[in-house]
Amino acid sequence: MSIHVYGIRHHGPGSAKSMLQAMRQLEPDMILIEGPPDADKLIPHVANEKLKPPVALLIYNPKNLQEASYYPFASFSPEWQAMSFALKKNIPVAFMDLPRTLEFTLNREERENTQISILPKLEEKEAELPERILTREQKKIAKDPFGYLANLAGYTDSERWWEVMFEAEENPESIFPAILEMIDVLRQESEIEPPIDEQRREAYMRETIRKAIKNGHQKIAVICGAWHSPALQYLDRYKAAKDKAVLRGIKKTSTKATWVPWTFEQLSMQSGYGAGVISPAWYQLLFHQQKDVVIRWMTKVARLFRKEDMDSSSAHIIEAVRLAETLATIRGLNLPGIGEMHEAAVAIFCQGYESQMEIIEQKLIIGDVMGKVPPEIPVIPLQQDLDKKIKSARLTKYRNSTESNWLKATSTNPRGGIDLREDNDRIKSHLLHRLNILKVRWGELKKGSKRDVGSFKEYWKLKWKAGFAISIIEAGMWGNTVEKAATAFLLNKVKELKDLPDLTKRVEAALNANLPNAIAPLIKKLQNVSAVTKDVYHLMDALPPLINALRYGSSRELKIEALQEVIDLMIPRICIALPNASVSLDEDASRNLFEKILLTNRSIGLLEQPEHHESWNGLLKTLSRMFQVHPIIAGASTRILFDKGKVDTDIAATQMNYALSRGNDSSKAAHWVEGFLNGSGLLLIHHPGLWNILDEWVGALNPDTFQDILPLLRRTFSEFSGAERAKMLELAAHGRKALQKTEAENFVDEKRAEKMISVVKLLLGHA
Repeated sequence: MSIHVYGIRHHGPGSAKSMLQAMRQLEPDMILIEGPPDADKLIPHVANEKLKPPVALLIYNPKNLQEASYYPFASFSPEWQAMSFALKKNIPVAFMDLPRTLEFTLNREERENTQISILPKLEEKEAELPERILTREQKKIAKDPFGYLANLAGYTDSERWWEVMFEAEENPESIFPAILEMIDVLRQESEIEPPIDEQRREAYMRETIRKAIKNGHQKIAVICGAWHSPALQYLDRYKAAKDKAVLRGIKKTSTKATWVPWTFEQLSMQSGYGAGVISPAWYQLLFHQQKDVVIRWMTKVARLFRKEDMDSSSAHIIEAVRLAETLATIRGLNLPGIGEMHEAAVAIFCQGYESQMEIIEQKLIIGDVMGKVPPEIPVIPLQQDLDKKIKSARLTKYRNSTESNWLKATSTNPRGGIDLREDNDRIKSHLLHRLNILKVRWGELKKGSKRDVGSFKEYWKLKWKAGFAISIIEAGMWGNTVEKAATAFLLNKVKELKDLPDLTKRVEAALNANLPNAIAPLIKKLQNVSAVTKDVYHLMDALPPLINALRYGSSRELKIEALQEVIDLMIPRICIALPNASVSLDEDASRNLFEKILLTNRSIGLLEQPEHHESWNGLLKTLSRMFQVHPIIAGASTRILFDKGKVDTDIAATQMNYALSRGNDSSKAAHWVEGFLNGSGLLLIHHPGLWNILDEWVGALNPDTFQDILPLLRRTFSEFSGAERAKMLELAAHGRKALQKTEAENFVDEKRAEKMISVVKLLLGHA
């Protein structure tokens, strides 16, 4: 019987190659790998060619999804290669680390500040020992053992030292005894007991090895992190009874496991078991094409620069390869590392400018690779349904991309956009809205341009994240399909909802996601809550999304008939309550109300119900004449009525004269102007009387007062278009001549206009 421990670096390409050489020579009859035994049943899937790394094992507690762990693997990970080797050779293979069934329990007890029965006894024994006095060297080793060795070798970075020594080189299998001896000396020199969690892990791994020996295996290959190798190789140093004592008394937590896709980006974030690597794309090249790695890497640099329309040629590649190899020779390296490659690329391709390299660094160093998990691997029902929905919605290419992509983007339309009047686009929208409800935020809904006056277009930016795996499992508690889960999530605790804005958001979400089984109970609840809501601001916040749903529901194929009754109750209540709610507000509160009034006005304008328009216009007339409301609200109300033709030029001029009269505070007058001119300054250009009132008021201000209100006026006029500001500048410069010219421009030839009336009526549907 013999035990052969291979101390590797997680995700180390050099470690993987040396380990494979060693196992081919050894021909073991059992392979044990540092990893979660909870996932032993998933190891056979590694032989499935459709399971393409990077992928990760996900171990989770189905009763508490906050307890979950990822164990990522790349194609160059030694553990992945060990599993593949074992399955090809029909060698028994298993994981041997502390199971998550125990780890979750221990973590939970630690959070709750409790301890299992064995810990107090161990601490009592340690307390009886005299305090150790460590030397300066021992402290350094204990703090950062590999950093200590790197410093001895002349490196400031332990990662760089390990890469140069063990990952970039073609080391023979004899490297593992050397690593074992090196780590053994480090651990003995530090003379410090490992932390209790590390003791448990190593104790469990030793117990697993002992079990393999007991089962009759003669040549056992053990793949573990280099630091653990002496603790597993020299079993005679550790008593089995003590290892059992360390593990005794730990309750098990039920777990489940599955394979999930991973990405190089996630691998570079030092996330998951065994942490990660800074440059996975470089490591992949090292493992699969080490012979031509320098040429291939520089060729990739050239291609990426060409995609960015930057100069790169064959000559650049040749010179960069030569420079990288020269740097490696000067530094005593057999092969250039990522540092030498990066320096050479910056010098040759970027002419020394580091900023140019940053443009492609993400794809070059990290890589835009995402793994794949075949559908035959067991997953929860919700995941199965989601995969089908993604395929039917024709979103698979976005699901397989590691980058942020605009949905349906083209070279001529980089923001893309979907049209909700089209069946296929509507399916996409429903799925993305449902996932957002379930907090699987694959798509982010962006605002459209100002030209999108309807509600038929949606702009989505999509980026799939590996972490969605646990979010999908968490969402699975609500249902086995995306639709059922989103419906159940929205209806959860609906009886307890008393906040109208929150309820309205749920109704809007249900409408956008087309969840008919959620819409009816939510609207019924909305009717009840809105009927007793006294806060008029809440009513105003709730109104626009409901009107949008009512107005554009047909294009989205929404069932929104019940919304009409809710809206019919809300608008009169807003019109009755708003005057009192508008009195004596400070500037911030008034601006908030100002925005709400504008939004509510636009929403009511979408309704084809004269009684609601009449009630709303009556409210605006009241607000425009109230002394107690903030001037910005009075000005905005006057402007809205003027645009609707409910206030003529004479009345508007009278109210403007009053607001800008000398007896009024200049700051209040400026706020009234801001409200009145909101959105467009065309009325000043087309109505000289209003321009004269404003011009005379500004001209009468003393310099100090003008300086005080200048920021307000500047903010108001900055909202106008360039053409409007140019015309106003001309009016200010030339006075009456410009006004006369403007009046002439405004003259309408009625005979010519009559010829167009029939066409306009036809376009408007009134023919």
